[in-house]
Amino acid sequence: MWDGSVTFGDSWAGYIGRTDQNSAHSHVAIQLCIGLGEDITLELADRVVRARAVIIGPNVEHRAVPARHPVAFIYVSPDIALGRALKSLLQEDGVALPSPALIECFINASSLPAAIEAVERLLAVDMPIDLRLRKALNLLRLDSGGPGSVTRAAEAVGLSGPRLRCVATQQMGVSLSKWLIWHKLERASRALADGASLSQAAIDGGFADQAHLARMMRRMIGMTPGEAATVLRKTSVSFKTQ
Repeated sequence: MWDGSVTFGDSWAGYIGRTDQNSAHSHVAIQLCIGLGEDITLELADRVVRARAVIIGPNVEHRAVPARHPVAFIYVSPDIALGRALKSLLQEDGVALPSPALIECFINASSLPAAIEAVERLLAVDMPIDLRLRKALNLLRLDSGGPGSVTRAAEAVGLSGPRLRCVATQQMGVSLSKWLIWHKLERASRALADGASLSQAAIDGGFADQAHLARMMRRMIGMTPGEAATVLRKTSVSFKTQ
C-alpha cells in the first residue's frame, strides 16, 4: 500500500514511503524518483529503467514498480527555476539518471525542504523565466481557471492568448493547458490533504465535477482521487530514510 506521507512546498510536492500499484501516467512536473533502500524500477513506454534514482521529464509516460523499501517521489513544477534546471539534465527521450551528488542531497537531508535547498545549491539554480510569462502564471494561479482565464492573463501582460501559449511552451516545455490542469490538481490535492470530500476537492481545484477530477488525476498521477486522498491526508515535513 501507499503508506508514506506527503510534503507540499512552493511549486513542488514530495512523497516519502512505500508504493503500491499505480497505472501508467504522464504529467507536467519534472519528477525525481529515488530509491531509499534499493534501486527503483520504472516501466516506461519502451523500456524498463532500474537505478538508484531517475529523473522523469514532462509528458513521459511511466509507472513505478512496487518496491519493498521506501522511495522518494518529488514533483517539481516546470515554471520554477529548479524545475527548469532539472529539465536541462534530461536526455532527448525525457529521462536522465541524476549524479551521485544530487542523490546525496536527499539521502543526507533531514527534511524534504532541506533536500530541495541542497539541490538548488548543487545545481546553482539561476534560470529566470520570461517576466511576462511569470506574471501571467501568477495571475492564472489566482484565477479559477474557467473560460477566458488565459485571455485575461495574456491581456494583463500585453500579449495575445496564442502568443502567451507559445511563450509558455517555449519556456516550460509543456503546454499552458496542461500546466493549468496540473495546477488544478495541485489545488485539489491540497484540499484533499485538508480533509475535503472528493466533490469539494473537485470544486476547490476548479474541475467541472468529481468525474473530471478523477479522469485528470488518473491520467497525470496514476491514482484515483480516493486512493490519493488516503495518502494526502498523511502530510508531513519529515524525511526519514530508515
